Amino acid sequence: MSSDRSCEEEIAAIRDSLATLGDPWQAGETLLSRLGGGSRAVRLGVPAPSAAAVEARADLPGLMAEAALGTAGQQCTAAYAPTWELPRAFDLRRTCDGDYTTPVKDQGERGSCTAFGVIAVLEGTAAYTRRAARLDLDLSEAHLFFGQATSRQLGGEDGTWPDDLLGDCVSTGVTFEDYWPYTDTGAGSLNPNWPNRLVHAEKMVDLTRDPAGIKHHIYGYGPVTTCMVVYEDFFHYTGGIYRHTTEETNGGHCVALVGWDDDQGCWIAKNSWGTGWGEGGYFRIAYGESYIEDYPEERPTTLGCTGTTLRAWLPAQRALGLFASAQDAGGWAFLENLGWTRLSGGRSGANQLALLAEARAGGYPVIPYVVNEELRMVQTTF
Repeated sequence: MSSDRSCEEEIAAIRDSLATLGDPWQAGETLLSRLGGGSRAVRLGVPAPSAAAVEARADLPGLMAEAALGTAGQQCTAAYAPTWELPRAFDLRRTCDGDYTTPVKDQGERGSCTAFGVIAVLEGTAAYTRRAARLDLDLSEAHLFFGQATSRQLGGEDGTWPDDLLGDCVSTGVTFEDYWPYTDTGAGSLNPNWPNRLVHAEKMVDLTRDPAGIKHHIYGYGPVTTCMVVYEDFFHYTGGIYRHTTEETNGGHCVALVGWDDDQGCWIAKNSWGTGWGEGGYFRIAYGESYIEDYPEERPTTLGCTGTTLRAWLPAQRALGLFASAQDAGGWAFLENLGWTRLSGGRSGANQLALLAEARAGGYPVIPYVVNEELRMVQTTF
């Protein structure tokens, strides 16, 4: 435990504090509750803020909450926004055309939360900006954390920053999970063919201290990664709108924001502590709470990207539609998990079109190889 108290005593004390606040959230035993203080700290991974930086932001929680509550109805001009105005509530897991998040993961006994927060941004943005809810990419946190961050000496004991790792995703890209599966020991190695199975982030956007900008970005492009101060009671969170009940902190942590709810005054966030913590691995946190919109550090800590480029063989899927015309030599294919994708031109495109037509007629899936937004090759499964 983080003190001499037992897990049961900690939870009981938190419940007493919550009762005086009207029980805004629920505390109970989670997969992290029985960990000692050191093991809890390892589950974080962002350098802890200084006391001076926290003190300098004393007025920030109220300002951020006020700014977040004033956004409903604002005009949203982001490229992929589903409507022209911001709604009072939005959740990437529950849009009218599908779930644009990927399954909750578990970082284990390693301070790699920043890699998980950044990967959640890439996976969600890739699907949302393509309106491909079934895309369901599974990218490699190991490549980002143990490969790129460690090689550049960014993954020290104090933790890593999301602007560094998202910057790596822009410049170098990140491969898929099966090319370097994640374990918290860092075991395994990078598949040497990784440059041919890769996702790049496009333009990185700084949304620090900008609640309205965060909402516009989630609504228009997809998830946002951000840092927060973790208070001791957070490890026991099982549901509700989180507000800290203790002043005792354990460090900094990186998560991904996937939505908001103005009526409840909260962000909806995805964590990397497995599904046995929180609301199935997610949590709701009050606007302005835990410095989640502006972590106490003089650098960008709340970030998104405007799109992704793919270079990869994707899982087998059906071609549900085909389109070609005299003016469009390559044509287009509507793939089950990817949506409309342009075929490469010339003889290659004609061959692809013929294979796709045959596969569609027989109800057979195909294995597509995509480079950026173009379908370069197709393998049949019949």
